[in-house]
Amino acid sequence: MERAIILLSGGIDSAVTLWWAKQQGWDLRPLTFDYFGRPRREHDAVLALTSRIGTGPLRRVDLPFLKEVDDLRKEGFENRRLLDSPEGYIPGRNLIFYGLAGHYAELDAVRYIVGGHNGIDPDSFPDASPKFFNFLNSVFHLSLWSYDASPVQILVPLSGKSKDDVVRMGLDMKVPFDVTWSCYWDREIHCGTCASCRERRDAFAKVGVEDPVEYETRHGQRKI
Repeated sequence: MERAIILLSGGIDSAVTLWWAKQQGWDLRPLTFDYFGRPRREHDAVLALTSRIGTGPLRRVDLPFLKEVDDLRKEGFENRRLLDSPEGYIPGRNLIFYGLAGHYAELDAVRYIVGGHNGIDPDSFPDASPKFFNFLNSVFHLSLWSYDASPVQILVPLSGKSKDDVVRMGLDMKVPFDVTWSCYWDREIHCGTCASCRERRDAFAKVGVEDPVEYETRHGQRKI
């Protein structure tokens, strides 16, 4: 049985990717990264998803130095062009994430590293494009000592798919979207207004299915 590391954030894309990988019949090795300010609810979602589907033990890597540009503003940085970066941008995030995943893949003789990046992610984040992952696969070939005997390949099964395509795919596989977490902020329910929440709400609206998570509205009111 092939082994696969699944990078999990707890959101819709990583959940659908996890269910897709399970259908391949692989031995799943979930991996998640705790960067600075990561919402606690994301980790709760990862635990809920891996428990529901049944995987190997969750590997959790602490990366406190890794911060979003909004958090780095308080410390200051020299590259002023980053002030125009998209909400949620972390410099070099996927380069670091997948480099570490490659490290664990070689240690565990893992064949695949699977990431949940959809077709619109590259519009905002350059390290989520198919070209980035193609080059990174070449880097693995050049950098991992045991590659010839134990090759490692990154797979991005949601590449080219819109967010509503991903939701449809997840509904077909009966992904428990009710336990996923998409909001940028650490709170009890989704804010409904951050870029990630808006993207999620729009996707469910396009599919014509009610989103099973709860959202905040103005003045502290709540909306299902």
